[in-house]
Amino acid sequence: MVIKQRNPITQIILSIVTCGIYGLYWAYCMAKEAVGFADPEDKGILEIVLFILFPFIGMFLTEKKFAAACEAKGVEHKDNSILYLILGLLGPLAWVAFYMFQTELNKVATE
Repeated sequence: MVIKQRNPITQIILSIVTCGIYGLYWAYCMAKEAVGFADPEDKGILEIVLFILFPFIGMFLTEKKFAAACEAKGVEHKDNSILYLILGLLGPLAWVAFYMFQTELNKVATE
């Protein structure tokens, strides 16, 4: 699976302008790309649904798969799953977690 580079600031602005609708699409894209990087055959339905409905749990599970895949493929990546879980539970700070997650995806996309 190819990871598309996205500007996290632009994604957040688009999410705010569209009252969160674009944020749902962005969450879908991030989860699908992260799970697809781990295993191209894995559709990641559970992770995608949880990433959209309950971002704190979805980001946690997706990051676990993504970090394991990065380690298996020799890509430098730090597992931030606990941090994403905490930020997601703190409501408005979920946007910070989204920003960080997209930044990590961008780093892997450039390698």
